[in-house]
Amino acid sequence: MNTQLWLEPTLARWAVRKAFWDALGALKFAANRPAQIPIPKAFGRKLVPTSLAVAEPNIPVPRVLVADHVPADEAQPLKVAFYDVQVALYSLFSPMQAGLPPIAAEPARALAGAYGPLQRHFFPAPVRPAEFAAEVDLGRLAIASPYACYLRQAGGGRFEWDFRELDAFERHAGLAPIGARVSFRLDAQRRNLIAELIECSLGRIDPSHAQWREAQRLALCGATTHLSLIRHFGGVHLAAGGPFAMASRNTLRSTHPLLRLIWPHFYGTQYSNQIVTRGQMAPGGDFETIFSFTHRGMCELFDASQLRYDLGVLDPERDAARRGVLNAGFDTPALDNRRRLFGVIHAHTERYLSLYYRDAAELGADAEVQAWLRELERLIPNGLGTSLGPNPGVTEFSRLVAMFIYLASVEHEIVGTGLWNYQLWSDIQPVRIQANGAREPLDVYQRLVNANFNLNVQRAPLQQDFSYLALDARGAEAMRTFQGELDELQALLEQEPDEPWKICPRILEANINA
Repeated sequence: MNTQLWLEPTLARWAVRKAFWDALGALKFAANRPAQIPIPKAFGRKLVPTSLAVAEPNIPVPRVLVADHVPADEAQPLKVAFYDVQVALYSLFSPMQAGLPPIAAEPARALAGAYGPLQRHFFPAPVRPAEFAAEVDLGRLAIASPYACYLRQAGGGRFEWDFRELDAFERHAGLAPIGARVSFRLDAQRRNLIAELIECSLGRIDPSHAQWREAQRLALCGATTHLSLIRHFGGVHLAAGGPFAMASRNTLRSTHPLLRLIWPHFYGTQYSNQIVTRGQMAPGGDFETIFSFTHRGMCELFDASQLRYDLGVLDPERDAARRGVLNAGFDTPALDNRRRLFGVIHAHTERYLSLYYRDAAELGADAEVQAWLRELERLIPNGLGTSLGPNPGVTEFSRLVAMFIYLASVEHEIVGTGLWNYQLWSDIQPVRIQANGAREPLDVYQRLVNANFNLNVQRAPLQQDFSYLALDARGAEAMRTFQGELDELQALLEQEPDEPWKICPRILEANINA
């Protein structure tokens, strides 16, 4: 009886809190309009790379470099003011409430409670992947899901996912460590992989073990945490996206042919990164309250991830080759999808750049291009790596440029909104795991749902005519040809079975602008 009396006012307060934050999220979603990408004009003062720990003292991540200001052509003071109010509300009327009961055990019921008619009016509910059936198919998820990018050869004909590094960072009290390594063996007859061992805090667990299902949940929790925090925000936004935009503005004039090619794929980045970083990484922000790590642990994780960032992950074919999963005896449907998209983008950049450069000598003689490459080398953690050899010709240089367009469109889609159909099914793939086995409390799950809902706002689409940005008729024609090839690929993909992991041109955005 006493418990019931205690729960009733607690849930009443939660109902008010939930209604407020649901309405605020729906308002943001409804009010958002895709950015109209303008023709670039002469740039003002240069962007000065500044440590995030200096720019935002309450986010102590010194290795991340951010711009010291938002360029005037990107500034959106009303949106910035809205986000400032939202961040202030985290303290005044937090989305979190201590003492709440756990979410419903039945996953569809849990989702219905957190994602109701108001949100579904604007965006459909997620689809549950077939691999999340009663017997979770980790082997299939390793090759056909957003997590396919983590698969690598482990020697002896084995393959693995490895997320053990996550256990080095401070967790919230009462949460289980989520670092895990999953070992897969090849099923050559079915051209598939089979998970045969999970090494985690539970021990060395194989499919015959009574805790196999819980070990799977730990592994998938590690996978989704790594993808959301490190691969998405730490990689796309902080390690590569921000430096790409800074280097481009600082070294290329607004009428340079390379600038006109890449402009739609970084315009808005500094404004977007600034407000989203505050909302997600500040104390009480999304990352600290959704995932396993304390604010200190989360900041240390981001800082450490910069040391290991590798730009080469943005070239899907070459990245797969060095991970040892290219032509390794099993099907790679997610990788094949990414390679097709990259192929269209690379054909576009090579076709366009060939109009302005005949060979390596002409590229080498362009002082602005060389300054751009030096600035990228300086600003991106670990530089360009092996992505570009000495004295590159047009084909190699255009491949590097394609990687940045792929970053802003395809990679951002995979690691961001690509989790919509995966991350909300917490019975299979929780974002944090209670050490006592309890399900997530209502507030944690609700914030996860709201954060994912917000990721699905409309942004400037990749499938639009950017020929108005071209310097001349030949450049405009090259840009229209790109749109035609995207349309052709879209038509081909529509003839194939739809899958929750599949990325197609019609859902791609031109950039990471929020």
